[in-house]
Formats: sequence, structure tokens, C-alpha cells
Amino acid sequence: MGMVYAEEIEGAVLGACLLERSAQAVVLKSLRAEMFYLTAHRVVFEAINALYARGAAVDMLTVTEELRALGRLDDAGGPFAVAKLAAGVATSAHLEYHCGILFQYYLRRKLVEALTRELAAANDMTCDVYDVLIDTQRELGALLEDSPLENHLHPMPEVMDDTVALVDRRQELAVNGLTGVPTGLQRLNEMTGGWQPGNLIFTAARPADGKTALDLFFARQAAMAGVPVVFFTLEMTASELGERMVLAESSADPLRIRQGRLSPEEVEDVHRTAERMSALPVHVDDTPYINVDQLCVIAKSLRAKGLLGLLIVDYLQLLATVNPGRTREQEVAECSRKLKGLARSLGCPVIVSSQLNRQAEDRAGSPELRHLRESGAIEQDADLVILLHRPERYHIRVDPDTGWSTRGMGIATVAKHRNGATGKVYYGYNPSMTKIGEFAGTPVTAPANNLKRKNDEGKSSDLFGGSAG
Repeated sequence: MGMVYAEEIEGAVLGACLLERSAQAVVLKSLRAEMFYLTAHRVVFEAINALYARGAAVDMLTVTEELRALGRLDDAGGPFAVAKLAAGVATSAHLEYHCGILFQYYLRRKLVEALTRELAAANDMTCDVYDVLIDTQRELGALLEDSPLENHLHPMPEVMDDTVALVDRRQELAVNGLTGVPTGLQRLNEMTGGWQPGNLIFTAARPADGKTALDLFFARQAAMAGVPVVFFTLEMTASELGERMVLAESSADPLRIRQGRLSPEEVEDVHRTAERMSALPVHVDDTPYINVDQLCVIAKSLRAKGLLGLLIVDYLQLLATVNPGRTREQEVAECSRKLKGLARSLGCPVIVSSQLNRQAEDRAGSPELRHLRESGAIEQDADLVILLHRPERYHIRVDPDTGWSTRGMGIATVAKHRNGATGKVYYGYNPSMTKIGEFAGTPVTAPANNLKRKNDEGKSSDLFGGSAG
């Protein structure tokens, strides 16, 4: 079967551009050069586009001269072919419809090309079948998102209707002031209203400052509120994450559980905890060396199945791209941009942990936005940037802003918030970083019982104690 195309419609669309300025705006907004099947038509379209972009007049004569200047007049079929395009148009009344037909033919051709490639790969026994499936989904997804005909120009009545509907929906969904996914930390909830749909959130910290621990805390809190969570771990295995989740909710000693020296009571506690955690709507993907396109395909598939309400990626710098030969900064920028698009496409929050650069490791104080590794694109794309800091690790005994002991103190600084306030959120943690909760600030001269969380009755209870030293 030959390639599908419509020579007459291609000619009619170009002819309309040679006759009417209004037609040029419609066509150039809707189509691209590669959407014309015939080489002569692609060349004419490119000349029209170049003239229009310069603000020059576009007609049969100017297009002919532009093609001659570019040395492409013969490729277009000569002056007679250009004149024939203009003469062949009776009306441009159906121009948008004709553009739609050309786009559909273009899609069909691209679909045939993509499926032909993937069919060959599927028959190649040296290709991993799961890679072929993911590549097929990615290519088909790219075609679905390619449409230039999608209208992103919204009249004000439509904008206001959507705004009122959004406000009303938030009023209906709000629980205790939350309009998004619960974060698990009261102050962070107050600042954000919860993780908001379509937002891209970056959490960043120095090595061993608790990125993964906090990501797991956010995952558990969302899942316990009934939100389906998907956790992509590029550094740890699913079983390692599972062990951390069990330690967060059980009384088992972290060292003894790893050494296989738990008491019978602790073993029973671990089993009960694992059974409880099994009921949570959480899926963990520990595919090694996954690239950002594969991640996006999997996430969209899970969202369509109703299995994704919060996406967590640990962590950005380990994500691969499919375009080799570029700098790491360019690769990270591509990952950041695609994750931003993914968050908007999914309509759910996406949390991505990131590393800080070496400059942050050379200082003891709280990190700043400038310390984000490959930070330009991250800072631009993020709706929310949260910088993590554990001052006790850097021998800071007293928090200078509060006068509190830093024992068991974690600081999550909201350094960027596109739609709200910035500031510090204090949280507590135990020495092994397996448990996280609300932080009860303690003056440096008083005993420090800093980590609190709710018990079964909903009251705050101390988990760990110790002196301020």
C-alpha cells in the first residue's frame, strides 16, 4: 500500500495562502512543512513561512522570487507550478477543514512509519520485547501530542468559567483547608494547601540528608489518605524501599533488622506492619537505568488505569535521556522539561528529588536555590522547590532563627513557590532517618523531645527524647 496523501488539497491550501493574508495565519498556525507529502509543496510552504515571518507580502510573485533567491525554484516545479497553485483556488471557505485533512494524512503516514519500525524490532530476537513495547507506546504518545491544531487560545468568558469551576471544585474537595494531596506536615499543608494537581515539586538535599526518607514519608502520608502513589526509585530496589517503609511504621530496630537479630516480638511486629502496609495504594518501579521517556509512558499508562494520583521520582540526576552526546546539564534540562509536561498532562502532582551541587557540600548553613545541581532548568520548571537541611549533621547546636535545639531537627525550606508563600518548615526525625514526623521545638536549655506524630487517638505523642546537650 502506498503512502496516503491528498495532492489537490495540499495545492488548495497553498494556493489560498498566495491569495489571502488571513489564510496565511490559519495555515501557518495549523501546519508544518513536513505535513506536506510532495516535496514541491513543502518547498513552497517554507518560502511562504519565511516571508510571513519577516512581515513581507506573500503572493505568487514574492514567493516565486523567494524561491529563486533560495535556489529552490526548480524544486518547487518552476514559476508555472507556483502560478498554478494560485489559479487553482476558487474559495478558502473550507480552509481549516482542509488543514485538518492534511494533518490526519500526515498522522497516518507517521503511524505507518512508526509501526513498521516497531514491527521490525518485534521480529528481531536480539531486541528486548519490553523495550519494544515501551518504544511503541512512546512513539504513539508522541503522535497524539503532536497536533498543531489543538487550540490553546481561550476567550475570556471561557477562562472565567474555568476559573469559577476550579474555585468551586476546590471548595467541594477541601478538607481541613487542603485542596491537594496531604503532605503529612501541618505547616507545609498550610503553605501549599497540599500537593496541587499538575504541579512539579523538587526536593533537594546534600548526600545523606534524607531525600529518600522524606519522599517515602510523603508517599505514605498520601497513600494513607487514599491517594494512589507511584514511586520510581532509580537508586534503591523495591525491597529496600519496602524495608524502610516497614521501619517507619514499626518498632523494630533498624540495625538488628539488617543483621537478622530481631526478637520474636519484633519479628511479629514487622509482619503485622508489612500486612498493614500491603493495603496501601502504592506501586514501586525499580527499573534500573530507566530513561525519562520510558518513565513518562509508564506513568501515563498507570494514570489511565486509575493507579496514579501522586508520582514520586528518586532522583533526577539518575534519569537517562535518549539523546546521547550532550552535556549533563542539557540532559537534566530535558528531563526537567519533560517531567513538567508530564505533571500537566497527568493532572496530578509530581515530586522529584534532586542533588545539590558541590558548593552546597562545602558550607554548613542551609542550602539555597543556587546550589541546585544543573539548577537553571530545574528552578525555571518547578512550581515548588523544597531544600532539605539537617543542621545537627553540620555541628550546628542551635537553630539561629528559633533558638531551638537542632537535635532531631530537619528543615524543609520552601525556596520557590509559584503560587504561594515561601519559608521554613521544621520536621523531626530519628537517628536512623527511618521515622519522620512533626517537630516540637525545644529551647536549647530544656530537654529535647523533638519528634512527634499522631497516635491512634489523633493526639500528639513523643516518639524520641534526649537532652539538648
